[in-house]
Amino acid sequence: SAISHELKNPLSVIDLSLEMLKDENLKDEKLKNELLEKISRQSLKLNALTHKLNFVFNLNHEALQMQEFDLFTLCEKIVKNPGFERVILRGKSTRVKADEFLIEQVIINLLSNALKYSQKEVILIAQDQKISVLDFGKGIEKNQLKFITKKFYKIDTKSNNSFGLGLFLVKKILSIHKSYLEISSTVSQGSKFSFKLH
Repeated sequence: SAISHELKNPLSVIDLSLEMLKDENLKDEKLKNELLEKISRQSLKLNALTHKLNFVFNLNHEALQMQEFDLFTLCEKIVKNPGFERVILRGKSTRVKADEFLIEQVIINLLSNALKYSQKEVILIAQDQKISVLDFGKGIEKNQLKFITKKFYKIDTKSNNSFGLGLFLVKKILSIHKSYLEISSTVSQGSKFSFKLH
């Protein structure tokens, strides 16, 4: 039912837009273009959801490409990406053995969440084979903490841009690395997300 809920919203927008476009009395070219743009956006959203679901459901131990790499160097590369200008990187060189691509997805996911819920700087710490992401945002209510890593769970239900798969994906990637996500949060002060590799 969670999957059908995620599919229903974009599909209903597409259906409604198509119905309006079928109207022979619709002469407004600007409105036509807006409706076509809506259809295009929602189609892309459905496509992204399909890819993400496929990725999540096919993750397993056999798919891991384990290699040794420097966690701090990976973080340096990540924070150079557009959109991460508010991230402050701290720490030191620390080597781990893991699937570098998947761990990169975990860090990007945690940083994106932190930036989304905080207008201030976000701290990323990489040292002693551990990653910590600290934000100074609105924090998470205690009663929501146990749900936020569940599939399709969204803290901000008004947000239409996420599928609620982010932290579930993080949890799954860490689980196949025999690790787990530690979460601590204080309302109105911020949150801390951490995990350790070997």
